[in-house]
Amino acid sequence: MIKEFFDNIKNRIFENKKLMLIVSLGVIGIILISFSEFKTKATKPVVENENEEKETVNTDYAKNLEERLTVLISSIENAGQVEVMITLKSTDESVYAVNENIKNDDRSNNYSSNYVIIDNKSEKEGIKLKVLEPEIRGVAVVCTGGDNPEVVSQITDTVSTVLGIGSNKVSVAKMK
Repeated sequence: MIKEFFDNIKNRIFENKKLMLIVSLGVIGIILISFSEFKTKATKPVVENENEEKETVNTDYAKNLEERLTVLISSIENAGQVEVMITLKSTDESVYAVNENIKNDDRSNNYSSNYVIIDNKSEKEGIKLKVLEPEIRGVAVVCTGGDNPEVVSQITDTVSTVLGIGSNKVSVAKMK
């Protein structure tokens, strides 16, 4: 029964030239569409994610601080060999220029603000006033002098002063 049905359809297609042309064009169109999708997927450019870029910037920021603190702490008497690790609580934050309009009259107060935008040749961008550094979550210091309470106190004071964080966010331990 099913075989007869398909044979009947096949005979009608081959007998009617217009129908055969339409079916052929449809099959060719489907093949071209599927081929173009494979081709575009293979040649799509890789776009970097903005979050990945910020992560790299923040990682570089932390590594730079770690290197500078390692040098500084190594110069403290009896600290010995030093390793430093810094963890960040947040990412850096950009502050952009804002145009604020305040209208006061007897009946109401109207406030509106808009970012100040510069139109460059290729794109529009806001005016960046400053970039706020990432917030530091904590600092771990491991050193050979970490068993000496006086050295631990000096390292804790130095790190909290340099980074502007509380001493409760600084941990100092002895290196094995």
